[in-house]
Amino acid sequence: MKTKILVTLGPSICDYDVIRKLVEEGVSGFRINYTQSDRKTWDEWFKIIREVSTSLDKTVSIIGDIPGPQIRIGDFEQYSVNPRDRVLLVYGDKTSDRNTIPVPIKKFFETVEIGDIILLDDGKVILRVIDCDQSANTVEALVLNSATILPRKKIVISGKDIELPLLSNRDIELIKYSIDRGVNYIAISFVRRAEDISSVRRIIDNYGGFQGIIAKIETRSSVYELDSIVRESDAVLIARGDLGLHFDLEKIPLIQREIAKKSIEYSKPCILATQLLESMIHYPRPSRSEVVDIMNAVNDMVDALLLTSETAIGKYPVEAVKWLKKIIEVSENNISYDSINSFRNRIKYVDLRDKHALGLLLLSERIGAKIVIFTKTGFLPSHISRIRPQVDVYVGSNNKIVAEKLTIYYGLKPFYLSNLEGEIDYDTGVAKLYEYLKKRNELKYGEVVVEAYSRKEAGIYEIRIKQVV
Repeated sequence: MKTKILVTLGPSICDYDVIRKLVEEGVSGFRINYTQSDRKTWDEWFKIIREVSTSLDKTVSIIGDIPGPQIRIGDFEQYSVNPRDRVLLVYGDKTSDRNTIPVPIKKFFETVEIGDIILLDDGKVILRVIDCDQSANTVEALVLNSATILPRKKIVISGKDIELPLLSNRDIELIKYSIDRGVNYIAISFVRRAEDISSVRRIIDNYGGFQGIIAKIETRSSVYELDSIVRESDAVLIARGDLGLHFDLEKIPLIQREIAKKSIEYSKPCILATQLLESMIHYPRPSRSEVVDIMNAVNDMVDALLLTSETAIGKYPVEAVKWLKKIIEVSENNISYDSINSFRNRIKYVDLRDKHALGLLLLSERIGAKIVIFTKTGFLPSHISRIRPQVDVYVGSNNKIVAEKLTIYYGLKPFYLSNLEGEIDYDTGVAKLYEYLKKRNELKYGEVVVEAYSRKEAGIYEIRIKQVV
């Protein structure tokens, strides 16, 4: 597979055997959602992932997902509602009154207006505001559908971003925790502007971290500020669930495609998430529409597909990964070169480094060669990934951080060369990776290999062709 599979950890995949099976099936990264579980559980997951990675000699990444300024309703006894029922939203953490919903954020009551649509529980409950009293922090709303209102669920005002600070004190502590545990990427929720990414980067730098930042595109503001956000971030995640609460559903495919195009334009990995295999939370097979949705995403050439509830709480986490793998493989095998060339023609090749990556890739594809790259920074592999390679691209690094970060990039097979310590030259690195791949039977007798590296500080971009002997 060239398209990467990422999964979310949770009660359904919390032990060594299941995580090992997922890595064996091709999972290249794990997401930890910090809104769920606790540090003791997360620490155990970190330990298991690293044990599995070492045992299988496979490089995988870990993403820590920071909750950000989401609003959740308070505590109460759940109850059912029907169309035309009325509910009262009040300021507070909990209530014992029926048909009342506590909201613990005052800014919510300052933002909402008569006529607004309020969505609870990812849109499962739809309310229309019929009266507001800002002085009393109360809102009366009409129920538009039959549903059960559950406590602690997310609440949004459709089409509006509530201006809250990006990070709470707890979020900052979670960033520090992620740095201490050595996660590879920190995903930031509800990003609204490029300055949000800059502020998180300053925190990471102040704590001495190396983490890449994934901007989750899930608010109206983030779509309007897409260019500057993508430029500032290290990767982008298309969070379709929350986008669907702020935009008309029929517009989501167009927004998804635009985000993917912008990510590729700026050479940033693009991750697609939410409801990829939603039916497999309960059933062992996906729906036909889910298969088509995934195939379309693969044809759009996103870097990675992220399973969320399917693996975190679903009944069939391993089966979900197997199905996703199967769909990706069929889709990739049927992408035409006309589509690939059309895709590549939209990319701007600005400088010699871009042209080196393009020339290397076109040469390798033309002669049917595998690409072998040694890297210290990940720069050349990321630029090759951007052009969506259709041959095997093996990347070795003696920097574990670099190798793990490359696991979310399209078309790359990264390896951490743990036996190479200290400062080594590029020629030695390529030679060691070549021998390592032969031992793993990734390179076979008679195959053609294109070896490459770039010493950008010296302006040297080298390509060598050899046959495996």
